[in-house]
Amino acid sequence: MADDEVVDPKKYLEEACKPKCVKPLLEYQACVKRIQGDESGHKHCTRQYFDNWSCVDKCVAPKLFDKLK
Repeated sequence: MADDEVVDPKKYLEEACKPKCVKPLLEYQACVKRIQGDESGHKHCTRQYFDNWSCVDKCVAPKLFDKLK
């Protein structure tokens, strides 16, 4: 990696924030397991997926924008 190459801090911050969002992640994983055998395509885990990433984003945003200033 070159010295002048810019590193995106968002991925690092997301990994650091994931432990704070265990509950939404577990809810998402439980939903995925629950609908695993659905052949109809009507069941989904969209809400749980976005709840998980919303939690991560809320944790990341203040730290990320401090770095961008």
